[in-house]
Amino acid sequence: MSPRIPALLAAALCLLGACHKAPPAAPVPPLSEEQQLTGEVNALSKEAALLLEEQHRLVWDFWTEGKVADIAATYSGKEVLFSLENLRRIDRLRHLTKEPRELRALTALHGHFAGEFLARELAEYNDASANLEAALRLTVDGREVRYRDMERLLANEKSAAKRKALYAAATPALTRLNQTLYRKAERTEELVKQMGFESYEAFGSELRQADLERLAQLAEEVLQATQEPYKLVMERLSQRELGLPFAQITRADIPRLFRSREVEDAFPKGESLAKAQATVAGLGIDLAALPNVKVDARDLPRKNPRPLAMAVRVPSDVRLSFKPGTGVLHQGRVLHEVGHLLHVAFTQEPRFELAQLGNPTVGEAYSALFEDLLEDPVWLEEHAGVLGDNDKRTQFLAASSAHKLYLIRHAAGRLLYQLELHRRVEVDPRELYRALMARAGAMPMTEDDVERYLVEQEDFYQSADSFRAWFLAGQLQGQLKARFGPAWWHAPEAGAFLKELWARGTAPSARELTQALGENGLAPDVLLLRLSTTLQVPMKLDLRRLDDTPTTPAAPTEPPPAVKPSATPHVKPSSTSASVPS
Repeated sequence: MSPRIPALLAAALCLLGACHKAPPAAPVPPLSEEQQLTGEVNALSKEAALLLEEQHRLVWDFWTEGKVADIAATYSGKEVLFSLENLRRIDRLRHLTKEPRELRALTALHGHFAGEFLARELAEYNDASANLEAALRLTVDGREVRYRDMERLLANEKSAAKRKALYAAATPALTRLNQTLYRKAERTEELVKQMGFESYEAFGSELRQADLERLAQLAEEVLQATQEPYKLVMERLSQRELGLPFAQITRADIPRLFRSREVEDAFPKGESLAKAQATVAGLGIDLAALPNVKVDARDLPRKNPRPLAMAVRVPSDVRLSFKPGTGVLHQGRVLHEVGHLLHVAFTQEPRFELAQLGNPTVGEAYSALFEDLLEDPVWLEEHAGVLGDNDKRTQFLAASSAHKLYLIRHAAGRLLYQLELHRRVEVDPRELYRALMARAGAMPMTEDDVERYLVEQEDFYQSADSFRAWFLAGQLQGQLKARFGPAWWHAPEAGAFLKELWARGTAPSARELTQALGENGLAPDVLLLRLSTTLQVPMKLDLRRLDDTPTTPAAPTEPPPAVKPSATPHVKPSSTSASVPS
């Protein structure tokens, strides 16, 4: 090309106006602190979601095939994802956020990151206690037994004297375990303060998404309302099952007391999954046809015998592990996991934080709803052939309902114990445990019982979840029966109603679920009235309906300081120790 041509082209373009200078671009305003943090926190959330999915895949392979699951290795190269700095980023954004739904998502994410931070910092204690418990052995009548087998051994032992000896033999073995658990408790208190919470209770309130003081008041009311009926029920059961007055039994007898065998033959091997599938089919749900659900029913030697619902990715990849088993307990576990499965499989919530994270109370209520079918006379007759005039059914329902009442009172006692323990630093934990659990169980606490005060201690008021979930399931069952009939599982309309609830994922609080049912708060009376009817004991039920939802997130009393913008928001978490379900 001639060297003159470019110059001529440039001149021609100028004549056409192309050489006029464009106006300067308007300056881009700097991002606000909230905008900057939103981008960083979104990146953190995506990283956490991918990591959780990877870990769930490993757990699934471990559970179904016995493959080694190195969860700790998944944190390699991700040293700072669950750091205090990132925890404070999320918390700072919470304080800048006004939109309620966004605030709820951030609170769920904050709880997840806090849990991961604690797991990493407490890994040494968690690993030590898990290994010690797995290694604990005790010698009874010249034979060595594992501590982990204690409950099964007590349930199968006919002799009250041998049960007492077996239970007492485990006490010395707990000494080393208690030392580790005590150090863990001390370290946990320190870490809660590092995360910015003013107290252990404040952090527990956030994790449980509950007003713990109101929940404690309800626990107290439940204990008072059920005290005399409970004693009467336990007296009947103790005489029937153990041939002893209730006043003479101890906690060593409890596993044997609730070892109900009346209808075991109605649940033969391999039929529990078919019974669950037939039940939900009446709701218009074909588990085998759901494209996002995988049921692994292989009977493999290394497969864990307990059923497990696993949400690898909600809702597109939901799985159920099933290994054929026998009996009522196995059937109950299958129904429980199917409840979990349906909840996540029909979730339509797009936000990871509101579909998979957050407090599990509402999800546990859905599981309890299906597990409670084992205590429904109509379902038992239909799916287990246990007829209404059958004495075995009457005895089974009495034992099952008595056990539920025992569990409710036990959870109430544990909740009150944990609250008092962390509020009164000067209190002797052993004596507090003795007093509150003796009241909940309505039986004296022996020295062997009291020595288990640390072994039975729970993290951050876990009993609050099951305590509320049982009552929520009772309300849900009551509404389903009122709307769709006593055999509500035959109504496709009931399936549609449940799908609307499940679609909201983990976003709703316990109170919001009751509002979706047309009620307004937790109402223990529904479940307790059912137990009262089955057990044929009067209960004075004037319990107050509970709104236990915290009015504000249980965050630090002062807003966290502004966090320096991250140069690399797509951060990497640390190598930490994690465990796989056993």
